[in-house]
Amino acid sequence: MTNPSDTVVLHPLHPPGLTAKLALIQGVAVTPASDADGVVAALDAGASILLTYAWEDRFLTGSLRWVQAISAGIEQFPTAKLRARGVRLTSARGAHAPSVAEHAIALLMAVVRQIGSSVRDAPARNWTPRPAYEIAGRTLGVLGLGAIGEEVALRAAALGMKVIGTKRRPKQYNGVAELVLGPEATLSICEAADALVITLPHAQDTAKLVGPEELAALGEGWLVNVGRGSVIDDAALVRALTEGQLRGAGLDVFDTEPLPEDSPLWDLPNVVITPHMAWSSDRLPGRLARVFEKNLQAFRNNGDWHTLVV
Repeated sequence: MTNPSDTVVLHPLHPPGLTAKLALIQGVAVTPASDADGVVAALDAGASILLTYAWEDRFLTGSLRWVQAISAGIEQFPTAKLRARGVRLTSARGAHAPSVAEHAIALLMAVVRQIGSSVRDAPARNWTPRPAYEIAGRTLGVLGLGAIGEEVALRAAALGMKVIGTKRRPKQYNGVAELVLGPEATLSICEAADALVITLPHAQDTAKLVGPEELAALGEGWLVNVGRGSVIDDAALVRALTEGQLRGAGLDVFDTEPLPEDSPLWDLPNVVITPHMAWSSDRLPGRLARVFEKNLQAFRNNGDWHTLVV
């Protein structure tokens, strides 16, 4: 019989197929909630595990003992409150890396090869060949060589690019990038790169990290953001794209989401926009379930936490 501590409440905002993957884990009873009220009701009924991307403080019930984030980023969770209540928080670090990395490369190719511009031409039946570029032999800067950043680096290197980047602890880096510096060297990375991919999370020290100076240093290059929108100074980005300083940008994340209808980014022909969907993949539910199962062993005192935050 399943113990109450093994009852998992699943927030309604989750990838399709995750419920079925979780149900395959031995000793786990999955309770999918239809809305936030359902989450609270299930926790009030004694469930102690919550899988969620979204957070509301009313989820912090007396029975809650562990929150498994569905996302790699955890800025939406009140870590101090969780710590004070003795509630564990684990991230989904690594589960999204393959799909986000593929999306980053897709956005890069879309702007470098002028695919985005051609797609814009299609509804008007406008046949306008444009000058395009090759990425092989060029230098890619990756801001944030973590799990996602390294997957981007692997794919870029396989396409013939030289990869450089930043990491909070560069001495601990072990991957394909040829040069890895600390975050304080962001400007130097921009100066040396032909294209820049951002995979950084939202944090106090990453807010508007890429601003006028960094964009000027990137010069006639390309920018891709699959991290968080807050990392870029939006006004500076629009100026760089409008004035022809940057050749193009592929953006999946924005400071305000959904991207407001009056944002000038919508109308720029050298911008490719996707609606924060880099995480999406048919294989994501299986990877999320594996991350959860590893952490479940620690929750049951049978091993170490895999992606522990708090």
